[in-house]
Amino acid sequence: MTTTLSRPSHPSRPPHPGRLRLVLAAVLAGAAMAVPIALSGGHPSATPAVPPPMALDDGPATTTSRVDPLAAGRALAARPATGDGVFDTAVGDFASHFDDSGGSGLVDGSPLPTVVDGPGMRFAIPGGAKRAEVLPELPEYHEGDDLWVHDVSRLRDLPTDTGTWQLVLQWHQRANTGSPPIALEAGHGRLRLANVGADQQDLGPLRPDDTLDVVLHVHFSRSPDEAVVDVWRDGRARLLGHHPPQGTLLDGGDYLKLGLYRDPAITQDSSMTTTRLVAGPTAASINAQGITPRP
Repeated sequence: MTTTLSRPSHPSRPPHPGRLRLVLAAVLAGAAMAVPIALSGGHPSATPAVPPPMALDDGPATTTSRVDPLAAGRALAARPATGDGVFDTAVGDFASHFDDSGGSGLVDGSPLPTVVDGPGMRFAIPGGAKRAEVLPELPEYHEGDDLWVHDVSRLRDLPTDTGTWQLVLQWHQRANTGSPPIALEAGHGRLRLANVGADQQDLGPLRPDDTLDVVLHVHFSRSPDEAVVDVWRDGRARLLGHHPPQGTLLDGGDYLKLGLYRDPAITQDSSMTTTRLVAGPTAASINAQGITPRP
């Protein structure tokens, strides 16, 4: 069963703040406790906000079977992230987490993104098309704000060997033109973090049918010295304390866009299905301790 989002009508308007969601409890590091958190501003800091390492048993093995060292973390990450103002597609109706009033400019040459059983948001983009995106129901981020995001997305036939631009996630500036200050790009067989289309930071190999499991921490600032991006992939640190040379803000605010956006010169059909998107102002608010152990 699929549900098609209606075509939006205001292409350049950034999303309005989403409804604050208050749920009863959060499970962090195996202990249940209430975590009231408001998504209403950041904690200015130019230093990387690295969560504590996940506790693992270092004692002698009692079995010869192969053990996944990240299994405990993945199980913890699968729990809903809860708290006042925390965004998590695993809580409530999946489709309600996305704003479909952001404008027809979110779709160019592609069918509208659809909510599919699983659940997930599927972005299908035919050869020659330019974009298929949605706006998560999140506020705009400003100078001094912090944001933690956990994105899990399955790729299908994505041309990861392309030598041209292809985005799978981006924070866009208010202005309607120009490359975004923060983007995850796929190409040359790699996943990369780009700053205004340049300063390509390598985040590891990428294949056409991989599942992306990425945690990003962004400290928003127009100052390169204050702006910080940290990235974990598959539970391992890939980039810590990075100061993008053009900052993480280009004007008054950034907003998150999810989906595929690529050079229309790409002729291959492909798709991406996002099965989990979590966002919050702190590592604890998105259960990051279970998914970002230190290397």
